[in-house]
This record gives sequence, structure tokens and C-alpha cells, in this order.
Amino acid sequence: MESNVKESRQVPVNFGPLRDANGNARITGPCGDTVEFWLVADGDTITKASFTTDGCENSLRAASTVAFMVEGMSFEAARALGESDVLANLKDFPEDSKHCIELALKVMHEALAVLEVAVLKLAKRQVQATENEKLKPGKTRRTIMVMSGKGGVGKSTVAVNLAVALAAEGFKVGLVDVDIHGPSVPTMLNLPNVTVMQAADGIQPVVLGDLYNLEVMSLGFLLHNSDDPVVWRGPLKNSLIEQFLNDVAWGPLDYLIVDCPPGTGDEPLSVAQQLEGKAEAVLVTTPQEVSTVDVARSINFCRQMKLPIVGIVENMSGFVCPHCHTTTDIFRTGGGSSLAKRYEVPFLGSLPLDPTIGISGDAGMPYIQRFAGSVIAATYRKIAQTLHETRSTEV
Repeated sequence: MESNVKESRQVPVNFGPLRDANGNARITGPCGDTVEFWLVADGDTITKASFTTDGCENSLRAASTVAFMVEGMSFEAARALGESDVLANLKDFPEDSKHCIELALKVMHEALAVLEVAVLKLAKRQVQATENEKLKPGKTRRTIMVMSGKGGVGKSTVAVNLAVALAAEGFKVGLVDVDIHGPSVPTMLNLPNVTVMQAADGIQPVVLGDLYNLEVMSLGFLLHNSDDPVVWRGPLKNSLIEQFLNDVAWGPLDYLIVDCPPGTGDEPLSVAQQLEGKAEAVLVTTPQEVSTVDVARSINFCRQMKLPIVGIVENMSGFVCPHCHTTTDIFRTGGGSSLAKRYEVPFLGSLPLDPTIGISGDAGMPYIQRFAGSVIAATYRKIAQTLHETRSTEV
């Protein structure tokens, strides 16, 4: 009697994503197979490589072999790696599957290009941090409240990626999540089971690695279970926010990014009042009028609170197809720029909706770090640069 259970194929040890990768690329080949590579470097040498593929056994063999071969290689040697080199390490590889090797090499080379840029930027940041002494104690920090009058516009995604973009430029950045009822920052940074500690100098923030140069605080770190509801009224929320702003041992920061919940209620009001004269706002909207109307209320909230506005970000501005990578306007576009023009505040940029943004958030790896070579990542870097080079409008 024949078995109906398919025999599962063995995957090699270098199959799967690398959490600390700073070189990443993913390509779907003409045959429909999708291959993704992750690379880690020390100096100009690749120290770790891994991959995934949804293709056939030959695709698995080809990508695994390429990943094994580049470990320990210099960037120059990996760039020169060709099909004949890979075939020399594969026995009895079918002629009609050589396209699997071509695809694996193409993806590896794309990931290598991203890796080289990341290494250069890291070296530049280290030089800047030394020469400019950006982290000197006593330096005045800028506090940026990321706000929106509308829920579901991707405000936390913008806050996390903006914080990472600033940290990637060598700044010391703090990220505080004051969304009391829906703290999502721990999930988006892959910090699900973190416990914060109290020391003599205050509550100790969670410190991320060298690639981020980032400190984080969230109510999510204080819950016994991730799905515990927070059933609090205003006074308790205000007390916790005061602790997060004043009793956390942030140390010398260049930027403190505050991820606020939607609306103009207790939490944003508490932050604005406690940081009176010390904070600025970045407002996030989506293009359609149902969002811009609510974000307009946030503009007037800022004006009533005398809270300067850095600018407006339009999120979900078009949809990036995961197959052909073209952008389609599934919502109306230009709502954010029109809102900025109408209220005479700066427009910082448009960010399209890409399925990989959700994948990155769920995986706990910020989009700007996982897909550093993408157009969206470049837009985040541009927004961060604009934020650093300009001051907010006085309202």
C-alpha cells in the first residue's frame, strides 16, 4: 500500500535567516523560485552566510553551496565567485538546473553589495562618533513625538524605522513606547521576553547592538504576559509616562523618539505637558481623507500645546507589488502633501505600502535594516537626514 505522506527533504545547516545580518537580498528567478541570502562581515571578510529558497532540491543545493563557499571569503573573492567555481563543489548537478546556480549567485552578489555599503557606513559612523564627539555628556537632545490623530496609519513602524535610521548615522537614540494599551515596539524589535531592571541611576533601558546604537523602553517589558490587558485610567497612565521620560537612565542622547498612541488624549497630552518647550512632533497620515481629517486635529493639538511640528509623513502611499515591484495607488495619493500645504507645515516624504514591511515587523527586524537597499529604506534615511538638518516649524 502506497503512503500518502510526502517525504520531507532535509535542509542544510545554513538554511534560514541570520538575526545579525547586515547584508540581505531576495530575488525571484524566471523559473518562479525565490532565493534570499543573509551575510555578516568582519571588516572586509564574510564571516557568516545563510539562505532560504522555496525552490526544488537543486535550488536548495545550489544556494547552500554558495553560502558555504563565501564564508571566510573576502568581499573581492566573493564578487569573483562564478558558476564554474560552484559546479566544482557540486557532484552530478543536472545541466538543466544550472539556472539555480545562476540565481543563487545573483542573490548572493546583491546581498554582498548591500553588505559592503553597510560596512562602509559603519566605519563612517565610528569615525564621526570619534571626531565629532556626538555623544559627549551634557549635549542637548532633541525629543521627537511621533503622532497621528488616526489609528492604523503605521505610526509605530515609522517611529521604529526613524529611530533606527538616526542610530545608523551614528547618533545615540532612545525610543520610548508610550502606547499604554497597545505597546508594539517590543515585537517590532524582537524583544518579546525582556525584563527591565532598576539600578541606582534609574530604570535601565533595553540596549540594542552596535548596528542600532539604540536604547528602548516600553510598557511591554513590564507585563507578565504579552497578552495581558492594561486596564488603566488617566492618572496611572500619566504616572507611567512621567517615569519613562524622567526616571529611565537614558544617558546622553542625541534623539529621543516617543511613539505615541493615536488621538489627542491622555498619552500625547501627558507627554506634551511634561516636555513643554523641549519636544517636537512628526505627524503620520495615510493618503485618504478619512485619515487626513483626523491628522489635521493633531496639527491643531500641536498648535494649542505650542508643540513645534517637524513635518508630515504620508504612509501607505501606493502598494508595491511583491512580484513585479511596481507601485499601484490603491488609495488616493497626495493627501499628506496637501495637508502639509494647507496647514503650512513641512512635508517629509511618502512611504509606499510593501508586504515586506509587515514581514519585517513580525520578524522583529526593522525594515530599514533588513531591506537597506530598498527605495523605502532610502526614504526613511532621507527623512532622518532632513530631521537632523532642519529645525521644526514654530506653531
